Amino acid sequence: MLKNDKKIDPMSEKASFFSRFRTKSGNIETNSKPSTPETLTRSSSTNLKRELQIEQLLQEPIIDLEKIRNMAWAGIPSQHRARIWRLFLDYEPVNTSLTEQTLIHKRGDYFDCMGRVYGESQRNYWTNAQKTTISQIQKDLPRTSVAILRNLRVKNLFERVLFVYSVRHPASGYVQGMNDVLQPFFFAFLLPFVPDCATARDLAMKENIDEVDEKTLQEVEADCFWCFSKLLDGLQDLYTKDQPGLYKMLESLQNIVDRVAPELSKHIMKEEIQYQEFAFRWVNCLLVREFSMEITFRIWDSYLARHNHVATTHIYVCAAMMEFLSAKLIPLNHSEFVIFLQSIDPASWTKDSIEEIFAQAYVYEGMFSRSPSHLKSASMPSLLK
Repeated sequence: MLKNDKKIDPMSEKASFFSRFRTKSGNIETNSKPSTPETLTRSSSTNLKRELQIEQLLQEPIIDLEKIRNMAWAGIPSQHRARIWRLFLDYEPVNTSLTEQTLIHKRGDYFDCMGRVYGESQRNYWTNAQKTTISQIQKDLPRTSVAILRNLRVKNLFERVLFVYSVRHPASGYVQGMNDVLQPFFFAFLLPFVPDCATARDLAMKENIDEVDEKTLQEVEADCFWCFSKLLDGLQDLYTKDQPGLYKMLESLQNIVDRVAPELSKHIMKEEIQYQEFAFRWVNCLLVREFSMEITFRIWDSYLARHNHVATTHIYVCAAMMEFLSAKLIPLNHSEFVIFLQSIDPASWTKDSIEEIFAQAYVYEGMFSRSPSHLKSASMPSLLK
């Protein structure tokens, strides 16, 4: 299609990656066949080539971030994830000569602010609202089965980041679910500094991070704060009073499912299932609770590549998840339907299934971005900017 067109489609990298999941009819093909040595070798070769291209781009004096954004739809190599996420969120500059001083300055700014609002001497001046906020954060953080998140140093890091964010963003403050959204940043930024952990799963199972010195952990904390803040800047309505943005996104999800999965939609209506019964957590926590951290990394690589459009991408991904599971969902009654979606084991998802879901989400995005009038909800125009 592009051979005779001199203008390169900015989505071409993404389209090329996802094309392998489509049948000739343009539908997504469920890959039920096991990978063969030949396909594994081909995939490994492609991934290695892409890793080398990304490494070369990161070594340039001025990083071509748009090229990396397009390549991120196929996932980011783990050894480069922390840096690329910082670049995507405009925290680390693309001009590499400015990187060191920029990070020193921004990290210093965070700790100056943290000292002013969280320092021991400041606590006597906390308002009642701030006291309520810190109390809620302290109640929420221990509610986890992840070993590393129960570590005192880690809990204190999360508490500081979430509290400082709430003070700097009084319109939203702290809302349950923010602690989940912070987790991928923490794991991505800390993982390079824990030599005995090859994966996020390894890190999650650790009971302490004694090998990480205080200066390094402070850098991780500041990076988490700024990147978390930047992501939430584009999702403010999700966390303001009464969370109006969240309910708009649920409405948008329903509108998409009505059009792309009519049989599933009819079943949901027949059983009188409300989307907030099963998808509230999907939207509120950006799917962090639904998947292993390794799979979450893969999803967020795509989300953060276009962080100004996270809401849009997220709703298409949620719709694609529902279509992917529709054969299992349609036979279920109301309570079975909700329980099934709330209790899927995060470890049961594979990378292949996530690639299929993203491929389908890409198809939906193409459909509705070309013809947004297909969706009549008042909430969709804001998502389809």
